Amino acid sequence: MDFQLSEEQLMLKKNAHDFLQKEIVPLIDDYERNRIVIPRDEALKLLKKLTPLGYIVGLVPENLGGLGLSLVSYGLLMEELSYAWGSLVSIVNIQGTLPDVVTSQASEELRAKYLPLTLSSDILGSTAISEPEVGSAAPKGIRTRAVLQGDEWVINGNKTWISNGCTADVCVVYALTENGVSAFLVERSVSPYETREIHKLGTRCASLAELTFDDCRVPTSNMLGAAGSGTQTVLSTFEWARSILGIRPCGLAQAAIDDSLTYAKQRKQFDKPIGGFQLIQEKICDMVIETECARFLALNALDRLDNGLPCRKESSMAKAYGCEMAVRVTSKAIQIHGAIGLTEDLPLERYFRDARTLTIPDGATEIQKLIAAREILGISAIK
Repeated sequence: MDFQLSEEQLMLKKNAHDFLQKEIVPLIDDYERNRIVIPRDEALKLLKKLTPLGYIVGLVPENLGGLGLSLVSYGLLMEELSYAWGSLVSIVNIQGTLPDVVTSQASEELRAKYLPLTLSSDILGSTAISEPEVGSAAPKGIRTRAVLQGDEWVINGNKTWISNGCTADVCVVYALTENGVSAFLVERSVSPYETREIHKLGTRCASLAELTFDDCRVPTSNMLGAAGSGTQTVLSTFEWARSILGIRPCGLAQAAIDDSLTYAKQRKQFDKPIGGFQLIQEKICDMVIETECARFLALNALDRLDNGLPCRKESSMAKAYGCEMAVRVTSKAIQIHGAIGLTEDLPLERYFRDARTLTIPDGATEIQKLIAAREILGISAIK
C-alpha cells in the first residue's frame, strides 16, 4: 500500500483530533474518576456529536446516507478517538458496525425500519457472540439456541463480555438453529432479555455485560441473512474487528508518547531536563518505534480489506502486536513520569488500564499468534 496519507485523510484526522480535544476530552475526568458507565442517553448524545465526523456513518455507502469511507480512513478516525478516550472508542467500535450490518444483512423491511435510526444515532447497538463457555473458539461451540415456533424465534441461552450490553436498544445475537449458527436483530423493548454489568480494569466507562435470554421471542423477520449463515459472517467480521483493534492501541500509545515528550522537556532533575538523559531518550525512542510498527501493521491489514485481499494473518498480527505494544508503551510512559504517573492526576494510568484491557477482546494475543502461525505454516494448533 501507499503509506502516504492523502490530503483528505490528513484533513479527516485533523478535524477529528481538534473536535475531540475541544468537545470530548473535557468530559472524561468526571466519568473516569467516578467510574461511571456512560448511560444510554448520554452515549447517544456523544454519538450524535461524532456522527458528522464519520464515526457512525463513515462505512455506509453514500447512496444510503453514509460517507463511503475506506477502511483505512475509518481506521484513522478510530485511532484519533482512541487517542482521546478509550471508553468512548469501545462504544463507537460496536456502534459503527450496526449500519453496515443492517445494510448488508437485513431484509428490506428491517432496513427501512432500522437504518435511519442507526444513521441518526437514535438507537444504541451491541453484538452478542461470546458465551460463558465459548470465547476464542466462537462461533464454534455456541450453545445459545433459537427455535422456530410459529412466526417467532424463541431464544434461550447466555452471552457474556458483550460491549454496550446493558445500554443497547438492539443486539445482534448469534444463536444455534437447526441450519447452524444464525444471526438475529433483537430489539430489547420488543423482545426483552436480562443484563448484568461486568466491572473491569480498563475502558470502565463503556458498558460490558452478561446477557440472559429466557424464552426471548423474536419475530421471524428479524433474522439477519440466511439461516445458518452466521458462522461465515462471524469469521469475516473478525478480520475487520481485529484490524481495527490493531490501530486503536496506536492512539493510546501516541497519547502516552505525546505526554511523555512534554514532560521530558519540562521536568528537570540534576539541573537539566530529564529528556537529556540517555535512558529517557532510549525509552522514548523505543516507544515511537513500536508505535510506528504497530500502525503500519494495522494500516496494511485495513488496506488489504479495502482491496478485497485475504487478511486473516495480517489482521491477527496487527491485533497481537498492537495491543501488547500499547501495554509496553504506556508502562514506559508511567516510568518516565515517575510517581505522578501512577496517580489519577494524569491520564497515564488510564492509558495503561485501557491498553491492558485491549489484549483480550476478539481473541487474546495468544490466539492471534496461533491464527497467524497457522496461515504461515499451514499447520493448525487449534482443532
